[in-house]
Amino acid sequence: MRTGKVLRKSKIIPFLTSLQIDRQVNFNNLVAKAKLLKLDGFEIIQWEEEVWEITGGRLLQQSGRNSFLIKMNFSYPPKLGGERIGGDWEQLAKALFLLRLHSKQQNLSNQRGFIGIIGYIAYFVNQRNSSIYNLTREDLDHACDEISKDYSESSAYNLHKLVAEFAGHLDANGLCKNFLNYKYSKQKRPELANAVGTKRLDDPDTLVTNEKVLAPVVFKVLGQLYQNVPIDHKYRFYILLLTFFACTGRRFSELSLLPNQEIQFDEDGVPYLEYFPRKASKGNTFTPKRKLWLPSKTLELLSGVISEIQTLTEKCRESALEMHKSQTVDLRFLKNCPDKLYKSDLIELDINPKILDCTSRLTKEGLVFPDHEKLTTAGRKPTYPICYTTRAGLKKYCEYNFNSKSLSPFHIDQFGKEYFLHDLMFLRYYTMSSGMSEAYWLPVECTHSMLTTFLRYIDDLVNEFVGLEDIPEFTTHDFRHTLNTMLDEGGLSDLIQTEWFGRSDPQDTKAYQHTSPEKKALIIREQLKNGEAGGKLAEQIFNLPINIQDAVLAARVQAVHDVGTGLCIHNFSQLPCERHLQCSADCKDYVWVKDDKRRIVEQKRILAITVQAQEAVQQQKQSNRVKKSLDWELHNNKKINVLSKQLEDNGVIEFDPKAYLEELSNV
Repeated sequence: MRTGKVLRKSKIIPFLTSLQIDRQVNFNNLVAKAKLLKLDGFEIIQWEEEVWEITGGRLLQQSGRNSFLIKMNFSYPPKLGGERIGGDWEQLAKALFLLRLHSKQQNLSNQRGFIGIIGYIAYFVNQRNSSIYNLTREDLDHACDEISKDYSESSAYNLHKLVAEFAGHLDANGLCKNFLNYKYSKQKRPELANAVGTKRLDDPDTLVTNEKVLAPVVFKVLGQLYQNVPIDHKYRFYILLLTFFACTGRRFSELSLLPNQEIQFDEDGVPYLEYFPRKASKGNTFTPKRKLWLPSKTLELLSGVISEIQTLTEKCRESALEMHKSQTVDLRFLKNCPDKLYKSDLIELDINPKILDCTSRLTKEGLVFPDHEKLTTAGRKPTYPICYTTRAGLKKYCEYNFNSKSLSPFHIDQFGKEYFLHDLMFLRYYTMSSGMSEAYWLPVECTHSMLTTFLRYIDDLVNEFVGLEDIPEFTTHDFRHTLNTMLDEGGLSDLIQTEWFGRSDPQDTKAYQHTSPEKKALIIREQLKNGEAGGKLAEQIFNLPINIQDAVLAARVQAVHDVGTGLCIHNFSQLPCERHLQCSADCKDYVWVKDDKRRIVEQKRILAITVQAQEAVQQQKQSNRVKKSLDWELHNNKKINVLSKQLEDNGVIEFDPKAYLEELSNV
């Protein structure tokens, strides 16, 4: 398991390989190294400028389709006055910005946040007329305290992590007299905004865990849309995309970058797709391709979705490949066009004839011409001359919305392979500003704004093809929260959840688990009543009349606590634990879910240790403290019996504790 501290340290880069005792020398070497970097998009930047205008590279790719430059301001945050940082602090901010971008390639918001926290730190250090070299933990605490006041809880949390990272860079590169080893003491991951609070167990809303967890009706309606919306419907593409979200729980950035592929199988026959685990869909970040293992229940459905999406995007993919070859939009259709294109010609080409209007862009640029000899279809001379454009004018029109960024690689994997637009699974034609037609000459990637726009009108689709007026609002990320919660409630371990969702820290997985304590209590009640759980209480319930089982369970099960080998239902608000957490020693509040395979390892471990302890007790019985030995013998026997029963409920019939311990000692 990786902790947050380990992750933070992994981001720290010793940019200098040889450090001097003189901090000023280290500082100068760091700045000099940064100045030597030749990064894409930084060619025209002057080091001493307060504002850097970046015209290329990954940061620009992240900024938006029609962005041609981005600005990086080396100034204090607006809430601290927004003035230029200046001095050594500005030099340091610029150096670390470049070196971080070169080595780790953080996204645009992260880089701007990093510069912002340097402004906060510099502000408090300058207040006491000190320097970078004399920076203290107290200075960092002051900066973090101020950040907590100026930003929301979630934003402040992210900035606090950047402060710790900044301190780590100072340590790694020998820039301070004192070794900081800093982490903000009040740093705490914020609670989710829609988290469930404490509820009564008889509250009908208790089973509603979180607004981020989708109601079953959403999945039902999506299934009906998948079945009922025709293949040739203009919104069929988005129905297929939402089906992918519902089956995989991936981020939008991960599906928008999903390589075009068929389902593959490993040597054991387990199906998977290859994807890039990313939080941002823009920018050619170097991230490794990973395997997305597919649940068996979704295999047939996803296979059909992939086949359909490939058919649906076939022409679009051909256009993307042509665009890649020609380095411009797909203009193959112009080869068969006449030199003069009138309204009727444009309609035949499925191009909006309004481009010939007097207010159109083509007209303003002098690419629409009057034909004084052209007659109407009735053979009459019109009051106003009929207008036309040329093949060159139409070419100019088709190129209006073209952006050269779409020719750059969307991703580069760990082997250096570049993935371009035609390599992506989910492609669309660019939608014209009128919204009435698609530019079949200009393929683009599926953007989040496209899907968001579709979701605004999904109620109309539901009304037409399902017969419901509307469904609860949802986002694509809600599928991720919902699937994570379902897997958690199904007993999947946090480590496997973390791995399957492509996260690096199991602590992050907790933020996606929305099963409330109240719901856990209700679930274990049902399991006890249905014979799916074991323990003393389970035996009591089994022997009670059905009509009073619910009353007993309601009185006994008010809370559920995980204790490793099983579950504890003791209400700690009334009494402390009387057994000092010796749960498996036949405690009346100790229960377990049958066939809970994730607990087998811990159950085996505790049983083996207990058996070993029992052997020691047998030897001590020969001593003068026989009574004490008998007490321990009785206690261990209780644990051995309970743990053996748990292993039996998990399908483990034969277990040799001695052999198990020997195996562990040889590992």
